[in-house]
Amino acid sequence: MKNSAQIAYEGLLTALSVVLLWLAAAVPAVGWGGCICAGILPAVMLSKRRVRAGTIIYTSTMVLSLILLPAKRYAIVYALFFGIYPLVKYAIERLNNLSLEWICKLIYAAITFAVLYFISKLGLIILMDRLSNQPVFILAALFFIGFIFYDIIFSKMIALFSTLFKYVK
Repeated sequence: MKNSAQIAYEGLLTALSVVLLWLAAAVPAVGWGGCICAGILPAVMLSKRRVRAGTIIYTSTMVLSLILLPAKRYAIVYALFFGIYPLVKYAIERLNNLSLEWICKLIYAAITFAVLYFISKLGLIILMDRLSNQPVFILAALFFIGFIFYDIIFSKMIALFSTLFKYVK
């Protein structure tokens, strides 16, 4: 019974992630906020050290959103950044060395920025509607500032999940 409940819980988190991404694609007011919230959901399981469950939620959400979403940019950004970042953050923070952790996180951010910038310049997706005419160093600076704030807030969210979901095994 416990295994069935766990699978159902993972399925619900996956469904909620896909719904949030679909809302982000369909309702302009939801936009990036829905994508960010969908990316936080795998962290519910990671806050309980359930890496396999977090990976399943991320992978399932990524595949379903790439198939079902009308606007693929949110699915792509989820796949490349917001969805996978909880897993990357979890792995990096197991190093238990704050300086090394931040170096690894910033390297990950640089790689992610480069990939997203390259994809947007190819015209495959439009990521930076109003910002696309800005010099790349301004875009990179804004991305890194946003990334640092996102990481700090994300850490607070994980602590909150640990408290709120302390009875989830």
